[in-house]
Amino acid sequence: MPAGLILGPVNESESSAQRIYRLLGAYLENDEEKLRGMIHPQGEVRGGPGLINEGTFYGYDGLREWLRQWEDAWDEINYEPGEVIEVDENLIVVPVRTGGVGAVSGMRIDGVFGWLYEWDGDLATRFHVYPDLDSALEEAKRIAAERS
Repeated sequence: MPAGLILGPVNESESSAQRIYRLLGAYLENDEEKLRGMIHPQGEVRGGPGLINEGTFYGYDGLREWLRQWEDAWDEINYEPGEVIEVDENLIVVPVRTGGVGAVSGMRIDGVFGWLYEWDGDLATRFHVYPDLDSALEEAKRIAAERS
């Protein structure tokens, strides 16, 4: 897990980066209660074009289904989040180095994916994963422009 991982309750001074580390920590520790408590009931979970679990899912149950599809594809998988890119106050993108071994193919991957998050207070209203950082940034900028 990344250094400085925060797993405690949300406080008003918690940054978006800290929320992401807390969310990732809850996932990696299989803390379903904490994970459920961080996902907006209508939150949008999306696997971008070209991913093995491409598509859009909603809420906590959608997140679990998206994660099940992702996890079933890998014998091994690990994540190394990079520096958070704030597109606006609530919309951020994180480059995440992802390494793994395919469950069926045995194929190894090692690349940087783009994870896009949007927050409403302490709840994630969007969690999108793209096969590259540029795609995630492009989508985040499009969403931000629509709100202006």
